[in-house]
Amino acid sequence: MARAERMPGLARVLLTLAATATLPAVASGLTPMIDAHAHYTAEDAQALTAESIMAKLDAAGVSQLVVSGAPPDRAQELYRHAQERVIPLLGLYDTEAGKTDWMRDGRLPALTAARLDSGCWAGLGELHLFAPDADSAVFAELVRMAAAHRLVLLLHADAEVVDKAFELAPGIRVLWAHLGTRPDPRLLVSMLQRHPDRLWVDTSVRDERIAPNGKLLPEWRALFLRHPDRFLAAVDTFSLNRWQGYASTVRQIRTWTNSLPIETRRRLLHDNAAQLFGEFADRPCRRAHAG
Repeated sequence: MARAERMPGLARVLLTLAATATLPAVASGLTPMIDAHAHYTAEDAQALTAESIMAKLDAAGVSQLVVSGAPPDRAQELYRHAQERVIPLLGLYDTEAGKTDWMRDGRLPALTAARLDSGCWAGLGELHLFAPDADSAVFAELVRMAAAHRLVLLLHADAEVVDKAFELAPGIRVLWAHLGTRPDPRLLVSMLQRHPDRLWVDTSVRDERIAPNGKLLPEWRALFLRHPDRFLAAVDTFSLNRWQGYASTVRQIRTWTNSLPIETRRRLLHDNAAQLFGEFADRPCRRAHAG
């Protein structure tokens, strides 16, 4: 049994924190932050080198980045540049156009399996899928593949798709993007109760919706206090413009999280992501690369 599998969640978090002790120091007074949802595309790479991306993280006080690439190898490029700061997800799209029809591409599971063998990955996604396509055979294969490799599955999806993922692989861990496609605290409570200890939710691109003018709405504050260990703060760099305004978006996130108790704020900004992706620090591919 792998060491990470024997450890309780808190122990894995502490391991992750120890492993990242050499990361650039967070500016004085800032709660440490892991950006739990980012993208790095061929277009981004033309304008922003890996060094430029790390500089943006430094300027925003972000210690680590959970990132997928389009094409997928872009994430590995960032990971090879800064192993202790980058948590790579295996994306499925070579271009943005892939979002619309991947679920009908029967070649995709075999291609994904080959890519898993050629890199070091913490998760799979982001997968864009909506209720009418929840029974896609391609999706089913990919969910089972992610579960078999102990990968976090990042879903941009309707609630029905999230439920389907757990039906296909009850032990899988899912990170549900953007507070879901229908952000509603009541729906999220229902989903979190239905899938305890297996479903996490990221807040990316919902900042204005949940905290207009930087003030967290009472119903969202109550949700984060009720489930402080299930939400992850994130930016979602879905475009080059989003990267260009990265520090501003992180400041916006820090503004609305500042109204939360310090322990809850730290969980949203850092500790929940550290725990969810804690197993990645102990992956054999990482140990081999480090050696």
